[in-house]
Amino acid sequence: MLQIVETEIVLFISFLISSVAGFAGAAIAVPICTAILGLSNAKAVVNIISIAFNGTITIQHREKLNVKELIPVLSLVLTGMIMGAFINNFITADEILIRILGVIILVITLIRLIYNKELKLSKPVSVVILLLSGIVNYLFLCGGLVMVLYTSTRYKEKELFRCNNSFLFIIQSVYMCIMQYFKGIYTRENVTIGLIGVVPVIIATIIGKRIVGVISQKKFEKIIYILMIAMSISLLI
Repeated sequence: MLQIVETEIVLFISFLISSVAGFAGAAIAVPICTAILGLSNAKAVVNIISIAFNGTITIQHREKLNVKELIPVLSLVLTGMIMGAFINNFITADEILIRILGVIILVITLIRLIYNKELKLSKPVSVVILLLSGIVNYLFLCGGLVMVLYTSTRYKEKELFRCNNSFLFIIQSVYMCIMQYFKGIYTRENVTIGLIGVVPVIIATIIGKRIVGVISQKKFEKIIYILMIAMSISLLI
């Protein structure tokens, strides 16, 4: 029972942050939930939540959605996820994967923190980022942290960024859901925790939509970056 309560609190706070910033929900939730449930269960629970969360965001801003433009992006990300599945055949130990996740979170956060304003992406770099996003998403369900390097430069308007970002995450989450099902990762326990978490996460999304127009986005993002740096270091220790 305590595990369920702890997990739901983590999910609510993580996706409240994500609903305001437009990213970082899974990147915050997965490492903390891993400490509570283990990596496989954490990924299963957060994936269920991601579908509900990103579906809500997409519906809220559906008039900004441009599916046709996102098809090439999705093709690269899904290719990356297939590559991630291949890599996962050789790296299976949770201890190693968690440390790799710590390095990825630290590096990407530092890039966002230091080079956010100056970041200019060439087409080859964009392709590499989207492939890497798919790989990271398959292994850790945190591909959005990498993808935001692309989407934040592509979509300057806040609602456009949030909507297209969320739609990309939905497709990835559904793909992951299918893969996890066939790998037998879903259990009655983690599905129950995930379904219970849908309600507080949708509430977090509604609250976040109201907060987003009130606070300074840049200052809020810096707080998130500091939090994620601290969390990545804890994963490496």
